[in-house]
Amino acid sequence: MTTAIRPIEDDELAAWLRVLHVAFFLDRDAEAEASFRRPFTDLARCLGAFEGGRVVGTFRSLPTTLSVPGGGAVPADAITAVTVLPTHHRRGMLRSMMSRDLAAAADRGEPIAILIASEYPIYGRYGFGVATEHATWTIDARGVRFVREVPGSVELAEPAAARAVGPDLYEAFRRTRAGSIARRDITWDVQLGLVTPPGDQPWKGRVVLGRDASGAPDGLLRYHVEDRWEERMPRATLHIDELLATTPDAEQRLWEYACAVDLVARVDAPDRPVDELLPWLLVDARAVRCTNRADMLWVRVLDPAVALAARHYAAAGRLVIALDDPERYARGRFALEGGPDGARCARTSAGADLVTGVTALGAAYLGGVSWRTLAAAGLVAERRPGALAIADAMFTTWPAPYDATWF
Repeated sequence: MTTAIRPIEDDELAAWLRVLHVAFFLDRDAEAEASFRRPFTDLARCLGAFEGGRVVGTFRSLPTTLSVPGGGAVPADAITAVTVLPTHHRRGMLRSMMSRDLAAAADRGEPIAILIASEYPIYGRYGFGVATEHATWTIDARGVRFVREVPGSVELAEPAAARAVGPDLYEAFRRTRAGSIARRDITWDVQLGLVTPPGDQPWKGRVVLGRDASGAPDGLLRYHVEDRWEERMPRATLHIDELLATTPDAEQRLWEYACAVDLVARVDAPDRPVDELLPWLLVDARAVRCTNRADMLWVRVLDPAVALAARHYAAAGRLVIALDDPERYARGRFALEGGPDGARCARTSAGADLVTGVTALGAAYLGGVSWRTLAAAGLVAERRPGALAIADAMFTTWPAPYDATWF
């Protein structure tokens, strides 16, 4: 049968969700979930692959902004809910949906597309590169001691109180952390247990607010505890659902709280930055272990001139980057001049300093991987001696790019 790719209609949302449920092994009431999602779902950005009038594939994108080095942000096409039924694999449906969405994003003027990949090998062939990573940190809470004392305080809070201050805290945080995306209202409501999507278990945990010495909010901690005892000895695990801080002092105060909760022997903190500050705050850094590290946010550059000009650079420099892009959006040569105060970038006919593909540019864009590493892997070619060193000096980012928000 012929496959049609098009946006879904309102009365097709439940059928679209049923396909999503099959692909991701979800046991939910599709009609109830459709009613829940309609108020915040742009159906024009929900694509379906249809065969004989039946949904056999799903694809959705959301408008967001991506924080970039220097405190700025760029509009981004956030891709999610990508599935094809097991009965319809390898028929080109994913490529057709991806091509349609990227074309629409380019037409809207979104210079970047982003996604979180369910499977690693899929998205490189569409021009996406791994731009951020995240890690799980495990802490032996027994006997944890911090090197120094920090001012300020912490307090237990009701979810509604956290909801009132959380978005402003997050916005202050993401201005300092490239790779972060804007967070929707519904995300806050679900994460704080104020709203529960049909078929999900409500979030049940505790919320802690941090305050600086003046009493202003500067951090937020969400956690839940898995209670366990061994031969009458407490061995509970505290699971951090989110630790959000706007200053290093605020971050330490929240870690101190998490490690000092009575009966807790272990703290597990998933979805954290790979350059976690915590080990450097402790008298004994061996109490903290990185137990998992993986890719998080993938970036696909659609408009290199806009994307590269939007960020700041650690060192002043000039580069001409020649890009290959099978989909042609980013193909060409681009002259980049940038430094700590800003940048400009435009197409050029000048000779290239570096030659690479759009996938490698996506990986390097936020500074999460060095250009020399990409070159060593055969993904970048240096045409002018010293250009790789200039690129690394320009693109390096501190702190490491990091996305705390799933979508």
